[in-house]
Amino acid sequence: VRRRPSPKLVNVDSEPQEVDAVVGMVATRLLNQILDRNPRLPVIHVTDATPAFLTEAYGWALAEEDFKEERRLAARSSAIVYSSPEMAARASEDLGLPGLSPSYAPFGVNFEDLPQTCPQKPDPKRLNLLFVGVDWERKGGDIAVETLNRLREQGIDAHLIIVGRCPERHWTHPHITFSGFLSKNRPRDVTELSKLYRQAHLLLLPSRSDCTPMVLAEAMAHGTPVIATETGGVASLLGGGGTGQLMRPFASPSEWAAAIRTIISDVEVYRMMSDACFDRGQATISWDAWAGEIVSRARQVIESQDVAQSA
Repeated sequence: VRRRPSPKLVNVDSEPQEVDAVVGMVATRLLNQILDRNPRLPVIHVTDATPAFLTEAYGWALAEEDFKEERRLAARSSAIVYSSPEMAARASEDLGLPGLSPSYAPFGVNFEDLPQTCPQKPDPKRLNLLFVGVDWERKGGDIAVETLNRLREQGIDAHLIIVGRCPERHWTHPHITFSGFLSKNRPRDVTELSKLYRQAHLLLLPSRSDCTPMVLAEAMAHGTPVIATETGGVASLLGGGGTGQLMRPFASPSEWAAAIRTIISDVEVYRMMSDACFDRGQATISWDAWAGEIVSRARQVIESQDVAQSA
């Protein structure tokens, strides 16, 4: 980040000019190396979870050194910005740093071309449910399938589109479409995924555990309401503004089906939810909004350093 004429984000690899602060995106070891060489350089550490949460929620076998590196960086960073308030709230205890006061800013959606107006959804008489996830068990894929079955037993013409991973036992289900793994590094896949978000009436994410799953933001950017387990940073991503429904952990498929029936029972209410999703995606869950928050934090850090040096 350069100071004048106003803080500006630059890539120090492509623009090796003097900088006034460094912003690192999930770059713990690199930022520690930078601070080892220049302890006075303001560093803003941007991340999405603590090592303790990754171990607890994802079962990752992190080395003790990973915990030490994160704690060391947190103790000497000028600012720490998490992707959700839930992660920011637990950071002090997880890292053993009582005086830590991180802020948060949600990440943006990684699509080159997002809708500029809220997409018009197809007729809900044929209900399109979308599930996007690679870790089938942790993301609650079987819950999504059983929810589909409950809805159809209750006379609702529901269909489930699955992106990512789907066990072979579900491939022949007459009301499931498996679209395979779609990579955001391939333009054709991005176009297909965007099409699926546009056509979906609801995104289902029955995760057993999660941090800040960006599929929720991707869905909302396409005007698609979300029904998801309340875990990790999910609640803050939805924002509490009528963008979807939070489910208690380990809710049954029958409970998920009942929540879906409530959401789709009133066409006008559903349309308002779709609009609320799109508006939140435009105003809050975007890289422009994220960059604005980071530049604001960089300005505060630089100004605080200037005051300290002049004192």
